[in-house]
Amino acid sequence: LLGAKELFPVKADVFKYLQSVKQKFDLIFADPPYDLQSIDTIPDLIFKKELLKPEGVFILEHSRKQNFSAHPHFVSERKYGNVHFSFFE
Repeated sequence: LLGAKELFPVKADVFKYLQSVKQKFDLIFADPPYDLQSIDTIPDLIFKKELLKPEGVFILEHSRKQNFSAHPHFVSERKYGNVHFSFFE
């Protein structure tokens, strides 16, 4: 996938996982349930814990109800119907 040599797919509670992980990543893709009440805190957790490598990218899949454009690490958003992807660096 995208020339990646190592992939670490994780299917778990995003908040528990983010609290326990200590590794840094080139790419983080999160696809939480759209009705997750605290979805807006996920980018903050990732950047607070410094989980991205220097040139890393975080992609968050979410519904059109969420808008992350004011987040300091927000770069862009792509829309495919009702599915939105916000990109952070």
